[in-house]
Amino acid sequence: MKKTTRLWQKLMMGVGGGVVGIVVLYVMARLSWRGSVYPGVFLGEVAVYGQTKDNVIELVSEKSSKREIVVEYKEKSWTIPNEFFVYDFVELTNRAYRIGRRLELKDWIFLLMKGENNVVAESKIDYPALNAWLDKVAEEVESPGIVASVIKKDGKYFVQNGTNGTLIDKEVLVKSIEEATTRLVDTRVEVKLRRLERELNQEEVEFLQNRVNQLIKGSLVIEVGDNKVVMSGEKLISFLALEPNPSKLWDEVKVKNYLLTVAETYNRESQNARFEVIEGKVKEFAPGKDGVEVMVDDTLELVGAALEKIILDGSRQVVVAKVVYTPPLISTAQVNDLGISERIGRGESYYAHSIPGRVHNIGLTVSRITSALIPPGEEFSFNKTVGEISKATGYAPAYIIKNGRTELGDGGGVCQVSTTVFRAALAAGLPITERWPHAYRVAYYEQQSEPGIDATIFFPSKDLRFLNDTPGHILIQAINNPKTQHLVIEIYGTDDGRVAEISKVRVWGATPPPPDLYQDDPTLPQGKVKQVDWAAWGARTSFDYKVTRDGETIFEKTFNSSYRAWQNVYLRGTKN
Repeated sequence: MKKTTRLWQKLMMGVGGGVVGIVVLYVMARLSWRGSVYPGVFLGEVAVYGQTKDNVIELVSEKSSKREIVVEYKEKSWTIPNEFFVYDFVELTNRAYRIGRRLELKDWIFLLMKGENNVVAESKIDYPALNAWLDKVAEEVESPGIVASVIKKDGKYFVQNGTNGTLIDKEVLVKSIEEATTRLVDTRVEVKLRRLERELNQEEVEFLQNRVNQLIKGSLVIEVGDNKVVMSGEKLISFLALEPNPSKLWDEVKVKNYLLTVAETYNRESQNARFEVIEGKVKEFAPGKDGVEVMVDDTLELVGAALEKIILDGSRQVVVAKVVYTPPLISTAQVNDLGISERIGRGESYYAHSIPGRVHNIGLTVSRITSALIPPGEEFSFNKTVGEISKATGYAPAYIIKNGRTELGDGGGVCQVSTTVFRAALAAGLPITERWPHAYRVAYYEQQSEPGIDATIFFPSKDLRFLNDTPGHILIQAINNPKTQHLVIEIYGTDDGRVAEISKVRVWGATPPPPDLYQDDPTLPQGKVKQVDWAAWGARTSFDYKVTRDGETIFEKTFNSSYRAWQNVYLRGTKN
């Protein structure tokens, strides 16, 4: 019994001594390596032991900036830019510094065994930039091969086999690069290629040849409403799937792209019925049209089924395209329900001395504004109604106000129409929701008019807008006479008893015009001088706009304008 007790006591003393020794070792390590990374610690593959935190951050930052990750393929090599990889070296250093200090079993073992402990140097990778960079590498390495095709020879069609290609195995390559970034040292990564199957075996060639023979005998008609798109067998052959996959009969991408062009051709927005007023009565002159939208994906399924039938028997197939029709907001049948019974507003302006391009643009804008219908409760937008103003939409170069000066630009003269619409809307007593004055007093808009009653537009930023708050629709009717250079805008609708009043224009703060300005004009013969702008004093103007009904005010507003002084502007011909 005593012998057993003595053995137990010795065992306990030994264990205790060992624990004390470990504790002493730990304490000594803490004291010896205070403020430094413990022995055997690596950040990536960079030894950082014995270094302070600041030294570690400086060391690994320098290593990462100079480190090269090189992608290799045979004799070629490419170095990846280091800026694709961003490291949080403060966090990584803290993780390295904590090894051996966490009072965890693995840390005790690490200290006792004097082994190595590597902290993975994780980074944030700019994958879009890396993938774009790898795409450039791929251009030098990959071989796309040749897809099988159908050729015509001596009036017959034959399948010509393709050849295989090679592609970079990008998934494997990116993983190798990701692993290389964690080392913080120079690393070489080898490009792995995979085969791109393009070549057909003999059985696949025979399958395709049979399909070609059937397709060339057939035809396909796609009906889009009243329109028909007819495709001969030669066109149908172009839809064949030519990849090594005999179960796939047709190339879905090619067919869908073709249907997208069909849709682009026949799709249209609904068009409201357009009307004009003749002798005080509303007459139809352009019927409403349904909007058309070809449902490409639904039609694709039908076309695919038709192609399969043609491949089987060389027949003629007819497909009725899936189409969604959108009725117009204003149909021809609604002409008697629009509430348009009389003229409720009229505005006019003159544009004498306008150059031919300006006259053209006024007429074009008039054609797009006339017969516009605005339902009750809706806002009229001049820009939306007229659309884009550019050479592409038919506008000629004419002088416009841009950047504080008069210069040639597409659409000069459009503001003649917007100004006249503004005056008609005021006369009709409609709420003006957006209006911009011109930069200076334009002579055109003061021909038989007071200054300050103008409205400029600049597509798409500056617009003229007003609200139809009447009980019925309103119709804009334009009367343009290029010979007398006189424009009238009339607004027809329902008279609800409102009365519009416009005060006399107040003018103050007049400033004299600067010296005359001469501008070269390539459309005029050399030596000819033509005046297009007339000197105008700068001024500030305002007028009051008040709308009443049965003696009560519906709304009122003051329109203010500030015009800079402007000079005479002359066109000086430069055309030889």
